[in-house]
Amino acid sequence: MQDNTPRLLIISHDVVGRQMAGPGIRCYEFSTALSEFCDVTLAIPNRIDIETEGFKARKYNPDNWQTLGRLCENADIILIQGHILYHFPFLKNFKGRIIVDLYNPFNLESLEMFKDREIAERIRIDKNNVNMLKLQLSIGDYFICASEKQRDYWLGMLNGMGRINPYTYDKDNTLRKLIDVVPFGIRSEPPKHNQESTIRDVVPNIKEDDKIALWGGGIWNWLDPITAIKAMWEISRHRKDIKLIFIGTKHPDPKLPEMNKAVEALQLSKELELYNEYIFFNEWTPYDIRQNFLLEADVGLSIHQNRIETQYSYRTRVLDYIWARLPVVTTEGDSIAKMVKSYNIGEVVRYENAQNLARVIESMVTNNSLREIYMKNMNKIAPTYAWENVTRPLVKYCLEGDYASDKKEIMALIDEQNSKTANILKENFGGSTNILALTSDKYEDKKFLSSDEFGKVFFIEVDDGLKGQEKTQDIIGTLKSKISSRTKFDGIIVNNAFEEIDSKFFYDLVNILNSKLKSEGLFFISIPEQRGLATFFKKRTTPDFTKNEIDEFMVEYILKNSDFEILKKGSLKKVEGERGGKRFDEIYGNNELFELFPIKMSDQGFKNLKLLSGFDMLESEELKKDNSIKGKLRKYMYTLTSIYFENLRKSFNESMKSLNNNMHLQINREMNEINRKNRERMLLIYFNLFKSLQLEINKLGCDIDELKEMCLDREKKKSPQEEKLDQRFEALLKDFENIDKIMGLSVSNRYFLARKI
Repeated sequence: MQDNTPRLLIISHDVVGRQMAGPGIRCYEFSTALSEFCDVTLAIPNRIDIETEGFKARKYNPDNWQTLGRLCENADIILIQGHILYHFPFLKNFKGRIIVDLYNPFNLESLEMFKDREIAERIRIDKNNVNMLKLQLSIGDYFICASEKQRDYWLGMLNGMGRINPYTYDKDNTLRKLIDVVPFGIRSEPPKHNQESTIRDVVPNIKEDDKIALWGGGIWNWLDPITAIKAMWEISRHRKDIKLIFIGTKHPDPKLPEMNKAVEALQLSKELELYNEYIFFNEWTPYDIRQNFLLEADVGLSIHQNRIETQYSYRTRVLDYIWARLPVVTTEGDSIAKMVKSYNIGEVVRYENAQNLARVIESMVTNNSLREIYMKNMNKIAPTYAWENVTRPLVKYCLEGDYASDKKEIMALIDEQNSKTANILKENFGGSTNILALTSDKYEDKKFLSSDEFGKVFFIEVDDGLKGQEKTQDIIGTLKSKISSRTKFDGIIVNNAFEEIDSKFFYDLVNILNSKLKSEGLFFISIPEQRGLATFFKKRTTPDFTKNEIDEFMVEYILKNSDFEILKKGSLKKVEGERGGKRFDEIYGNNELFELFPIKMSDQGFKNLKLLSGFDMLESEELKKDNSIKGKLRKYMYTLTSIYFENLRKSFNESMKSLNNNMHLQINREMNEINRKNRERMLLIYFNLFKSLQLEINKLGCDIDELKEMCLDREKKKSPQEEKLDQRFEALLKDFENIDKIMGLSVSNRYFLARKI
């Protein structure tokens, strides 16, 4: 593989091996088909016992998230399906591209699977399924499904989630770059009987000349084995040579419960006295010998009920029938039935009609000329469904695709921040011959340190997150052993390699690195600042009263006492400028909380306001004191103007007082209204945040008192349940860290650039 080959991690929550069902088969065959173009790793919850030529298979522990987390660290793309996000929610924070396989509408299956449960339990399961789908639809960069009808269904849900928007539409107005069809496939080479096991070895009661109808998969609750058994009863009344075999009654994953329909089918076959005489049940047929059963059968059955699940299903067993050129009998109503009818590769029967099904089975197993027509038609269409052909859209995305265009706008904000670090390093380390780089993410840092400007870069990937003195000493010891045999470097870069750094660790780190730095060599270190929502919750969930995180003074003191001259220091703060804010507004729209509300004045409060309109001068005290006519006249003439203006002033003051009071009254009224609206909005926002947090806490599976006790008592030995809760805490904190990054709360790193004297 070349260095630029995409690293694809396919994660299966279903068992993959000699015995596996549809989801596991799909992941396995994807791994094989894509291994020609990508560096593929298949992550599975079991020890694999089947050939894995062309790709790596790695077992993860479902109870230990770190085993899967380490696999994700070395991937550019992950492919997920089903309930994997429910069990491993940290995957939603994966740094690379996320492909979501929606071929199995499990939410519709669950409606039928759990219909016998209590209604409260059914609602809980349905709510979880819907929330899981919403999460998948929110985080995916590229989606695949099994049919055009499924695609219509998922397009509606993507639209409801806001993923069909100007960004995704402008990138591709057909939306094929957002979601495309990748059906279930078949192997390109025809099946060959390996003689390892035959139907008659497994079921001795079947004679050589018996005709075999094959139920080529599991008996799930949304299927209809009951009608098939009734049809066999109809046939058995006049024929003894037609037999029905169910090749899978027990799912290979032991964690899954037994299906009610399988129990009902077994019970009915016994009641009708067909069991082990006309109808036979096999627990599960291994994947690498199933072709023996397919090649020995005369007709393949895919019988289901009239349910909403049927409308959007994709019966994978029918693809096996096409692979083995086995004529198909299927029930109407789904996309497979349309394919069977369109290509004339079998017969389509009515829902729950045993007589109709009996006649069709009997006709198909006895009419050789009809079967030959079906087989010829299958020869024509089989290449279309070869895995290497159906996976072409998937291969194209892995090789040429990018983040979803709407999601990419947010990633651009974070990338812009990362570019600031790159610019500082290029300005100062350009022209170096050799550089030592300590990093917690070699793949990311290689993006801006692989340039020819830096010469040869020797990377050491370290574990991020120092917890305890033993861990610190382990890192120092590891660094010593890894660089002891190296020559001295022109420069050393420590870029966000450690989540927490205390004074002692920094002192030891500087001494180790100083010994491998040439005179006049440059030393750069960036330390992530603990800020934002994530920090607030971290302090509460993982209290550490002994933590002594290093401050700026101690960094400078240690560097100067280690013979370093500090050239530059600073903080890479949040994304600045119009571009960042503009992008954020374009994606999320205007926030009502920051809109300006006009203050509307009215004249209703001014009805008692009036100016002075007349004076009663004869009643003034000034005129009353001088009783002479001359005095009265003089006083009248001298004081008339002053009296007039004095009263006018009083009137004006009263008017202004009334006006002022009225304006304040209305302004206060408007301000109260604004505050009321904002309080309502803030309550709504906090309510939504609270509900989201409450949902996450509920998923932890314990009450709040247990949660507090766990958080405070960190020294005791943890049970497996507590370990799992810790992992869920980490996933929840990652969500807050993502919010912090986008909002510019924690995208802030202190950095120091120094020269060795």
